[in-house]
Amino acid sequence: MLTLLEKVNLLQKAPVFQGVHTESLARVAAVAQEVSWEAQQLLFRANDAADTLFVLLDGEVALLRDGKETRRLGPNEAVGVLAVLAGDSHTESAKSTRAVRALRIDQQDFYDVMAEDFNVTRGVLKALVRLAAGGG
Repeated sequence: MLTLLEKVNLLQKAPVFQGVHTESLARVAAVAQEVSWEAQQLLFRANDAADTLFVLLDGEVALLRDGKETRRLGPNEAVGVLAVLAGDSHTESAKSTRAVRALRIDQQDFYDVMAEDFNVTRGVLKALVRLAAGGG
């Protein structure tokens, strides 16, 4: 089981959280739960309600649309962030291609943290704009 400090250190590696100050990121880490899947397990299906996002720690996840792989994500990448923020359903399915360990952040907990600490909201939004612009 990961400590709060270990979770903060792991979250800091994810591009979506790199703009969030350590003190604020500790709030996110406090609501993050470690989860794991064996290879070939579904994390979520397309059209499922997006009530959880994941930050991958180990392993690899394939994103699938209409049964076809659109891309693969690995350690330090986040899965489901945009759908969670939009309060929407997932547009793709996510399936582990090998054993995966991740931090799970539930939507309502994430919303609560963002409402309590604007630095989290600002950091995540800045990161998403940078990522959308192709800045890594």
